[in-house]
Amino acid sequence: MLVLKALLIVVLVLCSLLLIGLVLLQKSKSEGLGLAFGAGAGESLFGARAGNVLSKATVVVGCVFMACALALGSLFAQGEATLMDGVSSDPVMPAAVQPAPIDGLDLGAPATTEAPALEIPAE
Repeated sequence: MLVLKALLIVVLVLCSLLLIGLVLLQKSKSEGLGLAFGAGAGESLFGARAGNVLSKATVVVGCVFMACALALGSLFAQGEATLMDGVSSDPVMPAAVQPAPIDGLDLGAPATTEAPALEIPAE
């Protein structure tokens, strides 16, 4: 399981770097950042239809990225041990927190005493 997680993390990092490169190589309508990073060289390398090749590659790498991210998310969600393993979900208070029973007094009944009045110091 650990090898699979490590492999998926490596693939995810490689896909993210490849996606960054593919997006920067694509020819933009205004020739902005793509031209600065050599979008013209990408066209001469892939031919006249470089936009189609780069867009299809971006879609494929994006799908691989999403599949790896979902697989890693599900693998890490099924983790072997978590910080909350020792915590019980039982709503009953632990014995150290529960009040000690008093003879003849029902601790489950609501309290009927009023709160003490606050004393306001005289000025």
